[in-house]
Amino acid sequence: YQAVRAGLKNQDGRARGCLSSVYQHLSLAEIKPLLPAILQAVEEPAPSGEMFADEIRVEGLRVLAKHRIREGLSACVKYTRDQNPWSSENRTPELMKILLSYGTHAKAAIPELTRIADYFDKDEKDFPRHLMTIKAKCVRDTIRAIEAAADTPELIGIK
Repeated sequence: YQAVRAGLKNQDGRARGCLSSVYQHLSLAEIKPLLPAILQAVEEPAPSGEMFADEIRVEGLRVLAKHRIREGLSACVKYTRDQNPWSSENRTPELMKILLSYGTHAKAAIPELTRIADYFDKDEKDFPRHLMTIKAKCVRDTIRAIEAAADTPELIGIK
């Protein structure tokens, strides 16, 4: 646990990403003590290796969603908006799948998702227009899926 916590605070995004395979081998009981560090690694990107920092962040969001961690929902929405633009047209659909796994709980995020879709569609700077459109469409499709969601999984908090 001490090594994983330290690794999740590594200053290099690529180095942090090496830890993502650890998540898949741990049960909820085993990973529970690491959840605060996993959430922190999602919310606070590594200051260097920025281009590779997405791996640990997306895997962290997957783990939080898999175990129905409440804080993962808002972290996913925030990361969708603030993600590094490199390859974000590929990452956004992955983030939307994670968000959809929260079922009806994600309905509270619809206003922010609408703002994100508008940003992707109209305001994102220095990003190819056709890729902006793809991301905006993905978010809007996800909003429609969330509106139609019927599943309300029980969520647990980290604290």
